[in-house]
Amino acid sequence: MSQPRTLECDGMWDGGPMVPEEPIADWLDQGTSDPRQVAERYDDWAQRYDDDLAAWSYRAPASVAEVVATRLPDAASVLDVGCGTGLVGRALRERGVTARLLGLDISTASLDVARAGGLYESLEEADLQQRLPLEDGRVDAVVCVGVMTYLPEVEAVWRELARVARPGGLVVLTQREDLWHERGCQDVVDRLRDDGVWTPLEVTGPAPYLPQGYGGTPAVGCYYLTALVS
Repeated sequence: MSQPRTLECDGMWDGGPMVPEEPIADWLDQGTSDPRQVAERYDDWAQRYDDDLAAWSYRAPASVAEVVATRLPDAASVLDVGCGTGLVGRALRERGVTARLLGLDISTASLDVARAGGLYESLEEADLQQRLPLEDGRVDAVVCVGVMTYLPEVEAVWRELARVARPGGLVVLTQREDLWHERGCQDVVDRLRDDGVWTPLEVTGPAPYLPQGYGGTPAVGCYYLTALVS
């Protein structure tokens, strides 16, 4: 079993103190929402990320790709919000999804890895806690996998995901099991339904997410949400 890695951070925030070295398992478990810290950590991790996640038996990309392929097989475009190094894009292609792939992420180094893979039509740096840089109804499906940990304003983010999907399009996302309850995610699902934003199709969980934990920590579960945009 692989050992938890330590990420080295050499940068400084606006003249502030350096971020200390910290085992990746500890940092991931904290779920920081500071976009600058998230960007720095994932920039440092980008070249090792795919290998680490494979060692940890990361299941979410394949699970979400299966949902898209099954529920919207003729999708012409998929927006991958928090695309990172492109794991979801690869899973979609492996499942036979031929849609144009668009990716957003805050980590430029991760985007470089995704770009090298050649699967995404466009890749753009974006702070996912802000309004997404797409017009309303732009894509057929929106996926957001392994990202909500860092986005505490759940309702605002989910409304944005729905905004950029066309009516009749899909939103498919994951949320860590503990944060699903802590952040009142089921209440948000219901409010967006009641507001006519979407129709929830399925909420599954807790389901396997990182069965090996973060490289030696206890297993981590998640919830999967699939919704049809109104």
